[in-house]
Amino acid sequence: MKLHILISVLFFYIFTTSFSQNINKLNKIFYGGNFAEAAETAEKLISEHPGNAELHYKCGISFEMINRCKQAEKHLAKAYMLDSLNTVYLNAYANISEIMQNRKKAVSLYLKTLKIDSVNFNALNNLAKLNFINKNYKKASAYYLALAKQDSLNPYYYRKTGLCKLKQNKPGDALKYYIKAYLTDTTDNLNIQSAASAYLKTKKYDKAIEMCKKGIKNDSVFPGFYKITGDAHFAKNHYFRAVPFYKKTVSLGDSSYNTVKRLGISLCETKKYEDALPYNIAVFNADSSSYSNTLYLCRNYLGLKNYDKSLQYAEKTLKLLRFAKAISHDLYDDMAKAYSGKGEYKKAIEMYNKRLNVFDNTSKRFKLYNYYNIALNYDKLNDKKNALKYYEKTAKIIKNGPLFDKENPWYKYSNKRITEIKEDMFFEGE
Repeated sequence: MKLHILISVLFFYIFTTSFSQNINKLNKIFYGGNFAEAAETAEKLISEHPGNAELHYKCGISFEMINRCKQAEKHLAKAYMLDSLNTVYLNAYANISEIMQNRKKAVSLYLKTLKIDSVNFNALNNLAKLNFINKNYKKASAYYLALAKQDSLNPYYYRKTGLCKLKQNKPGDALKYYIKAYLTDTTDNLNIQSAASAYLKTKKYDKAIEMCKKGIKNDSVFPGFYKITGDAHFAKNHYFRAVPFYKKTVSLGDSSYNTVKRLGISLCETKKYEDALPYNIAVFNADSSSYSNTLYLCRNYLGLKNYDKSLQYAEKTLKLLRFAKAISHDLYDDMAKAYSGKGEYKKAIEMYNKRLNVFDNTSKRFKLYNYYNIALNYDKLNDKKNALKYYEKTAKIIKNGPLFDKENPWYKYSNKRITEIKEDMFFEGE
């Protein structure tokens, strides 16, 4: 009897020691970043210990890291089923569900995490992001504010809340959060610029100018402060005051479309026609379909008493005003939009790629439109790597253009998504 007990104890000791050694081996491979081997090792151990949640979790994460997402989903789901109160497993299962385009499931799983741990950063951060993507800005702002409570010195969450309020057409509320972001760090250029821009959007032009004065004291070579000051004076029709700020903006390297356009208009309005002409020609060359560009060339040449040129651009302006709304899109563009509307984003991307290949030589502006829309559709597919690739292509074309405009909505959105995707990939370990 004693011998039988001794053999049982010895067998149990050998078994547990062996299992412990195998787990240690797996951990070494897993934390060493060799995920293909880690997945293979974990699967072997799972065949012997199918009820071990940790093994399924590490197996799932390993498969995810080598882009075998179906296998990852299977094991992460199993880890969650075996230990449904473990928030690490819950969040991992939610994340792979999001990657597999099951956003509803991802949201429900993150919400389960919050029932267990109401201040779980991963769940709050991803719920904020998912609701923002789904244009549920009210919920997104609530989650960003919850994150701000955890990290009240991080201005990012206040700025994101401010952006949510802007998306809800609540510029007054947005301003409040941009000011909070500014107050967390009054020396940060982005915080100052965001607050000044919010003042501008709420038509508090003097406040915007005052905020920019603080920014210039903090960093006298940051072009954004001069541009917003110029925009504030421009909005008040104080063109003579706007001119020096726009000129300073250009001298600091920001020869953006809107800056050059408003500088040309301001010089024209202050009867500085010789100075205005190169700027008005530049914006017309950048966009000859804008009636305001042809209108100011008409006025510019009139001021210079070049009546033939003035009449020429007057005719162009009349034509643009008459037919501006009749501009049609090409067939591939229509098809891409139709596919995207149906939720068939891969086919939409295919159409945009076909549109890129219609002509042998395509302009950067033509490529820009297609790259941006390809990025948006990859984003809808939650294909982070390809979305990032095309957002970066979009931003690069705009930034390297002859009339770089930091306020260009495609540039701003692309940079915003580049930052968010990189942050997401960082937190997700990609």
